[in-house]
Formats: sequence, structure tokens, C-alpha cells
Amino acid sequence: MAVFTFILFSLLISHLTLVFSENNVNTNEIIFHYNNTYKYNVPYTVYVNKNTEYIMEFGGDLESYDTPARVTVASDFANRTYPLFVTARQQKGVFSWQLPMLVQTLGGLEQFTNISRTLCPHNNLFAEDEDTCDISSLNTPIVHLTSSSPAYIKVTIYVETVQDFYIKLNSITNFTSTPSQPKYYFYPFDQGPNDMIDLPTQNARRKFACNKELDESEQKRLDTYFVQSNFRSVSGWMSRPKSVIVLIESEDDICAVVSIQNFSCPVFDNERDILYDGYYLTMTRRGGITLTQDTFPMGFYIVFIVKTSDDDCTERNSGNGTLPTMAHYFGWSEESVVEVEINDGRVKTFSFKIIETISYQEYAIAAGAALGFFLSFYVAFIIVILCQRKKMMVTTESETSQTEEGLITSPSTPHDAANVTTRRRRVNVISGNSAMSSSGETSSQRCLIGEGDVAQIDCSSSSDTESDFSTMDDANTDKDVYLVGGKLCVANLARCRPRVLSARSKMYLWNVLTVAVFYTLPVIQLVVTYQRLLNQSGNQDLCYFNFLCAHPLMVLSDFNHVYSNLGYVLLGLLFLMLVWRRHNKHKAKSAVEKELGIPQHFGLLYAMGVALVSEGLLSAAYHVCPNSMNFQFDTSFMYVTSVLCMVKIYQARHPDINARAHATFGVLALIIFIGLVGVLNANFYFWIAFTILHLVTCLFMTFQIYYLGRFKWEGGVVWRAAREVSRRPLAAITPTHCGRGVLLLLANLANWAIAAYGVAQHSRDFASHLLLVLMSNLFLYTLFYIVMKLLHRESIRWYSWVFIAVTYTVWFGSSYFYLDQSTNWALTPAQSRRNNRVCSLLQLYDSHDIWHFLSSAAMFFSFNMYLTIDDNLTNVPRSEIMVF
Repeated sequence: MAVFTFILFSLLISHLTLVFSENNVNTNEIIFHYNNTYKYNVPYTVYVNKNTEYIMEFGGDLESYDTPARVTVASDFANRTYPLFVTARQQKGVFSWQLPMLVQTLGGLEQFTNISRTLCPHNNLFAEDEDTCDISSLNTPIVHLTSSSPAYIKVTIYVETVQDFYIKLNSITNFTSTPSQPKYYFYPFDQGPNDMIDLPTQNARRKFACNKELDESEQKRLDTYFVQSNFRSVSGWMSRPKSVIVLIESEDDICAVVSIQNFSCPVFDNERDILYDGYYLTMTRRGGITLTQDTFPMGFYIVFIVKTSDDDCTERNSGNGTLPTMAHYFGWSEESVVEVEINDGRVKTFSFKIIETISYQEYAIAAGAALGFFLSFYVAFIIVILCQRKKMMVTTESETSQTEEGLITSPSTPHDAANVTTRRRRVNVISGNSAMSSSGETSSQRCLIGEGDVAQIDCSSSSDTESDFSTMDDANTDKDVYLVGGKLCVANLARCRPRVLSARSKMYLWNVLTVAVFYTLPVIQLVVTYQRLLNQSGNQDLCYFNFLCAHPLMVLSDFNHVYSNLGYVLLGLLFLMLVWRRHNKHKAKSAVEKELGIPQHFGLLYAMGVALVSEGLLSAAYHVCPNSMNFQFDTSFMYVTSVLCMVKIYQARHPDINARAHATFGVLALIIFIGLVGVLNANFYFWIAFTILHLVTCLFMTFQIYYLGRFKWEGGVVWRAAREVSRRPLAAITPTHCGRGVLLLLANLANWAIAAYGVAQHSRDFASHLLLVLMSNLFLYTLFYIVMKLLHRESIRWYSWVFIAVTYTVWFGSSYFYLDQSTNWALTPAQSRRNNRVCSLLQLYDSHDIWHFLSSAAMFFSFNMYLTIDDNLTNVPRSEIMVF
């Protein structure tokens, strides 16, 4: 009843003042209305013009000062010509704004006539400075209303205390906001012994710090607080989380900015000012950020601002505005726009929660588990070595015992062409001719080389070998291939001297080392600059993190995604050890034994191991600050690895005519350049050009593989092929080598499907599509090699079968986690955050980290598969090993 009487009295005074001012003859005088009896949570209506201003001081109970004041001013009569100016001041800060608030939107100019602002809480309960001890004169807002309007403007003003201003851990806060009504809250890291904010206890703590007298209840609360705090400190700092994650959800697509600011005044709560303090990020339906107590010792303010337009959260791709008619048949549209729900009032709903992240102890457990997983490969490697040594010792003892008994006879030469007689046949291999055909796909017939009947293959190269590396002794022999029984064997294509092959192979290692060094150092410099810029600017839109599972540690904002690349480095080093061990065993063989089996290119194998290590380093560098500008760092050595593996497969049966290192890396440079152009400008015409290049390359490689590397594109090839098709269509299209032809046909169909999918999707993430093309062809070529071995009745060792099974199992399993994307740099940062997910493994790793673990293991198993797949041919003469 007293409040109601006071309101009536205030309205009466306002009305009398208005009447008096209207009757005042001197219109140039400015009348100030000052009153310090205004109360919280009571709406007031006043009238303002150029001669009438109001100075309104709001007071309340001391308990009201524990939370900040929020001032709401509304007026439907203020206009753009004569706006209403509002100034709210406190002891340590001044805020000002005007009505109406004008906002430029896609539909035109929109104005807001209702504005709310939260005043900075200078007497924050969690402040520890002495100025907050005198709370009687703090946080009493004084609002000044003024306007240049000649007519009276009706203004409604309402001052209230912010509810739930102090955020509790694990509690959900729901609210709405508009561009004219930003809101913010405060999260203190000191949540109390029970992780529950207790404002009375916090008041008692502050009174104790200010040397003020406590009553009995306050003293009891304070004693309980100190006991519980001391007990908590004994538990150890390793077990206490030092960071939290802010989880933000929304049910609409209106663009908003979330700002994280330190515990100080003023608090910036408009679009322009938030750039000057703390962190900020854009969001639509989901957002999040991990914050550490080292950065915000006392706590932080969470500021929510609804943007005046959605331009910063959506992206309109107008680069395809003049598409040809044909493009529409491939699913292309004139303008690619992410669908956005239009909300005329731009009222956005928010729901956010703050949860604790893991402690340092849990950091150590999760990081140690990953390290232990990869070190187990080293343990297995050591166990295998010990078992092999034990087996060799047993074998040596057995041979010694047999020698003593005189049971050992002189070994016969494993391959003596002089003791074998067979029918020789000369076959001229020419372009497009089927003279390479034979009556079957088995290797039951032996392929032998007669003296003088050998293929002349160029074994020298000024770029790969020294001048003293001569070519074959018979340098002037015919360049055609001489076969026995119509079968081309590895002996035909392994005529170069071992030193020449070794020099060529080493060039792969030196090339990949050079590329790795000159590629990695600038990348590290760039990502360090990115990290510094991220820390200094606070712009969280610079990097596409999975903000719900990005755990900072020391200087890294996303430690887990950097650390999870450890597997590439450790397994790459382990593979280098395996190759080195096998290389030493090969060196210990006799000259005769080295002429048996598949010719070894150890330099290429070393290059594969270095490429795997480099992939780990560059992927880790990319994840320091992932975005569209440095995504090629994450994929470049995946391209290198896939191409090197395909070269390794090809060289197994074509040792002398294998691609040179400089040519291979020239092709890789072209691939990376195409990937760069695709990321920067993947328009319709680029996709068509790339698809044509892709399919033509597949056609060329098909002929090369089908004709065993002896196919040449000549002017008359197409004409002869057309003539054969017109004369004998059925015979012309029927493959002579059915098994090889069917496999190549399936591979081409798969590439056509991949090409069609790429054109139809035309994603901005062209680099991933290019990686899909290379990796898919590597898998297809590997399957082709395995099937051809089986068709030629070549056995495969049991451990190679294990590597094959594990390789494809892990690859397909890891593909699920690769496709389960939690970020997407092809979208805007706000759109990418909609895919963010919480950690799913050991509270530290998400699906992309699991992809790192599994893909590194899959690549290691793949390399071992290529290393051992031909172990069954170790003691087989090369004249009995077929080329395919």
C-alpha cells in the first residue's frame, strides 16, 4: 500500500511539473527534474523535451547491490530526427545510448524503441580490492534523460536487479535477447567448497576481508567455508580442473556474438566495442569455448549480443552467378545460400551451461594412454626380433649338427639359365598391339632370358646417377623385349645394375627430405603467427576448432588435436627402423641371393617412412589453428604418401622402367597446385576441367597397366583402334587378358562414380575430394596387385595376410570417424560450430582424434603390407616372376 501511494505521489508531482512547464512563458529555460527516491523494480513514466530533462537516482536495499542494475528505457515517440538520449552513470562508469536504435537489416532499416543495458557491477561480490568494502555508495545508478524534441516525448523507465547474474557450475540458464537488449552474466571460478555459489557466505567473506564485524550466523558460515576449503586444497592440484567449457545452445538461426571478458569494468556489450577486450565468437544454433583460470583468475563475464544482420554467420556464394544451362543438370544453382529462418523481431533464445573440463591428472592419463598405445607397437617389434633371433639360433645349431654328421651337400645354384633348355620366341611389343598376349594368366611356364636376347632399357640418368654408372653391357641391342612362352617376366625388366637402381631409389629419399624441410619450416612459422594472433585479438573465428572438445595446454589452444598426431611420427619412425633392419639383412646376402626375388628399392621405402613422419608434423601444425588457408598442410603429405605407395607397387614388377624421383615429385607438385586452385576457386568450370583431367589420367594409366608399361600414345593408335572396332567389333572389345581387363574395368567404373559424385556435390572442400581420388585409387591398385598375385598362383605369407586384413579393417573403421566431422572450414565459423561435439574418448579426444589414431595405424599396417607382400618370392628366380 505504501509503494502504491508513493507511485501516485510521484505521478502527481510529474503531472504538476508538466503543467507548470507548459505555462512557462520563457521556452529557452531548461528545467531539470532531480529525484533520488526512485526505487528498483518500479516502472516510471516521464515526459521529456528540449526544455525538460530528468535526472533520476535509483536506490534500494543493500541486498540489491549484490547484483548489477539493469536499466530499460522505452519510448514510441522518439524518432530519428529528435532521438532520446539516455545516460546512466555510477561511481566508476558512464553508459550512454539513444532511442530509437536504428538497425540495417536485409529487409531494410529497422528501429528498436526499447533498449535495455546492464550496468557494470563495481561492487562484485567476488572482487578483492579494498574499494568494494564501502558498498553503501556503490552501484546506485543515476539516469539522465534528455532530448532536443520541441514536443514532449513520453518515456518509460524501469530499473531492476539482474536475476541469476552469478552463474553456478552445471546449471542451465535460459533467456532471450535482441540487438537492443544485450545481456551478460558472471562466472566465478571460486564456486565454493561444494561447487555451489553461496551469496551469503560470499558476503561474509567480503566483510571479513574488509575488517568488518560479523554476526553469529556469518561467522559460522565463514568457519565452515574455511574448513571445507582447506580439505579441498589437501586433495592436490593435479586432481582439480583448471578450466571450464561454456556450452551455448539456441533454437533459431539468428546470428549472435558471444564475448568473454575479464573481471573488470566497463563491460563491453555492443558489436563494435567487444573487439577490444577478451574473446569473442559468432554463433547461430551452437557455440562453445574452453576457458582457463590462468587467463581469467577471478572469473569472467559472458556477454550475449544479437547481431543486427546475419551476414557474419552465413555466406552467399555469388561466384556461380553466370552458370551455363548445362550446370543445372549437375545439381548446381545460381546462388548457394545456407537456409536461415527469418525472425522479424530478431528475438533470439539462448540456453547455456558451464561445465568443468578434465584435470591435469586426467590430461596425463589420456595422453599416457595414447602414448602407451603407440609404444606397444615398439614392444611388439622387439618381441618379433627376439623370436626371430631365437629361431635363427635354433636353425644354426641344427645346421651345425648336420654338418658334423656329414649330411650337408653342396647347394646347387638356384638359377642357372645355362642348364635349362627351352623354346625362345621373340615378341615385338608395339603400341596398341596385342602381341603381349599369352594363352593364360598363370605363371606355370618359366620365362627365361637367352644370351643376347634381352630388352634394352635405359638405366642411366644424369639427374639420378653419377657419370660412371654405365648402362647395360650390350648397349646397342634391339630395344624390343624377348620372351619365352609369351610371358613377360621381371627378369626382362630388371637388367639395370644394382648401383643404378640404388641411386635412383635414394633420390626418392633425398627429394622427400628436401620437400619436408622446406615445407615444414614455413608452416611452423605461419601457425605460430596464427596462434599469437588468436591470443592477441581474441577472435575465435580465426580457427575452426571443435570448441566443445578443444583442451588448451600451455601455448596451445587445442592441445588434444595436436597431440593426437603423435601416432604418425612414432609409427613412421618405427617403419624406418623396420626398413633399415631389412636393408641390412639384404646387404648381408650374397651376390647370387640378391639376384633372386623382387628387386628392392629401399630408398623408396625410406621415403615412405619420412613421408609418414612429415604427415604427423604438418597435421599437428595445421591443428594449431585449422582454417581454409592452411588446410593443404594437413593433406599435402597424404598426397605424397599415396603416390609413393602406388609407385612402390608398380616398381615391384617394373623395376627398371619405374618413374624417376624428379618426375614423381613434379607430378606431386602439380597435384598440390590443383588442390590449391580448387580450395581458392572451385567453380563450375574448374570442376569440369578437373574431372576431364581425372578421367583421362585414369584411361592412360589403364592402358599402361594393361599393356605392362609398354603402351605408347602415337598418332596412329586411335586410327588403328577405330579400324579394328569397325572390322571386328566383338573381337576388338574382348580383352585378351580377362582377369586384368575385368579388374581395370571395375577400377575405371569406381573412378567414374567418384568423378560424378564430386561434380554433383561441388563442395568447397576440394582438397578432401582430391585426397579421396588418390586414396581410392591406391586401394584399388593394391587390390588389383593382390588379385593378380593370386591369379598367377603366387602364395602370400601368413603375416602379410594379417597385414592385409588389419589394413583394410582399420582403414574402413577410421573412415567412419573421418566422415563424422565436428568442424568444417568450408562453412562460416558460426555454421561450423553447429557440428561441434563434446569429447568421446577419455574425456580428451573427439572423433577426429580417433581418426588420427586409427589412420596412423592403418598407414603403418599398409606400409608393412607393401614391405612384406612379396616375401614369398624371396628365393624365386626373377625369370619365374610374372609382370602385371
